[in-house]
Amino acid sequence: MNILTQPTAAVLRDLEEVFARYEPLQVRYEPDELICQVGSYAAGVYLVTSGIVQESYADPGTRGNRVSMGLLGPGELIGIELQLPDNERLHRTTCRAVTRVSLSFLERTAFAAAVEQHELLRRFLATHLAERCFGLAHALWRSQLEASMRLSTLLFDLIRFGEPASPGHIALPPQVDLRLLAGLSHLSHRQVKRVCASLPGVSWNDEEQLVFSPDEFSCWSSQETVG
Repeated sequence: MNILTQPTAAVLRDLEEVFARYEPLQVRYEPDELICQVGSYAAGVYLVTSGIVQESYADPGTRGNRVSMGLLGPGELIGIELQLPDNERLHRTTCRAVTRVSLSFLERTAFAAAVEQHELLRRFLATHLAERCFGLAHALWRSQLEASMRLSTLLFDLIRFGEPASPGHIALPPQVDLRLLAGLSHLSHRQVKRVCASLPGVSWNDEEQLVFSPDEFSCWSSQETVG
């Protein structure tokens, strides 16, 4: 859901209220802990209530050629492949905590009952499934771009995780570091450093957070696309 829209605080609150009616399990993960792995049994669906999660896709038969789908945040779901008609009750993506993460978990029968009984959840799920499919296609497309455009499109996707820094600039969380950016963009650490140094309005602050100006960055990206 990080490509088209993102859940608002009100949407997250509504989803938490729906989940709460089915006695969900509240779980927490520390940074870098594995939440689920592609090809593993999907016992149910997680609602991210706080924190940041990295999601990647790989063919469950080979677990090779992994493609990073980006980051998930509050109000997004993990394990919704259970709703697909051809699912084999196996996770199709690997999810790992980037920051400390809190999730609300419903086992699959409880989640199915919630979907059947709550129109709000049905509407949200339909949109969420469509956007996640689009997100995978977007990630595959981005992986074929040259390095500067690959990283610039990634930064646009990550804007929603940033916080205001200096006027007109945002700073990404410290956990979105060089290593994570390299993994998300499928570039080496050296390439990420070189590209960041070449992008207008992009820099690292004293706390090693990536800071950039969305407006300045957007103008540059538009010119590059037209050129």
